[in-house]
Amino acid sequence: MDELELLKKDWKKQEDALPKLSYDEIYRMMLKKSSSIVRWIFIISIIEFVILAGFEIFGRITGIYDELEMAGFGKGTGIFLSVLSFAILIFFVTRFYINYRNIQTTDSAKELMKSILRTRKTVKYYVFINLTFLGVLMFFMYGYLLFFNEEFLELSGIPKDTTPKIVLIIALLLIVVVAVGTVALIYYFLYGRLTRKLRRNYKELEKLEV
Repeated sequence: MDELELLKKDWKKQEDALPKLSYDEIYRMMLKKSSSIVRWIFIISIIEFVILAGFEIFGRITGIYDELEMAGFGKGTGIFLSVLSFAILIFFVTRFYINYRNIQTTDSAKELMKSILRTRKTVKYYVFINLTFLGVLMFFMYGYLLFFNEEFLELSGIPKDTTPKIVLIIALLLIVVVAVGTVALIYYFLYGRLTRKLRRNYKELEKLEV
């Protein structure tokens, strides 16, 4: 008997010695792991809400918002944008909590797979809407400051009459890209890492249903 056949027999013995997990055991293990991941998604969204609220309070206390209003942004506009951003965040925090509660009450691998898909879809919508909102907000806010606010240009050291519009447009796009890109990277490392783990769990559950 050659060496390869001996190795095959040795592998077979080791495989037979390993404990065999039942369908129910694998399902419960995937349920526990997935529930923990969704709970972390919910916790991170709450932390994000607290940070946003902190910035809002800081801006009101220090008078940053007053300066923006003096620069041309109406008070109503600032309040509307604050309310809208909080409304978006509260909606998704609620959805993450519902997803967490739902995933805990699943009673089969198929239902757990559906819960995982719903959670991943919610995270994708959340990231897309937040990045879009940030990009549009930064574009219009800095667009207004660069093109229509002389005080901002003076404070920034940008000569209004001698600076070509193309330079202002490039500066505006860079500001938006850097801001959105930075937040996108943060989301990628936080939510992306967790949703990738959920995807791996989904693949494992697929094997149970085959």
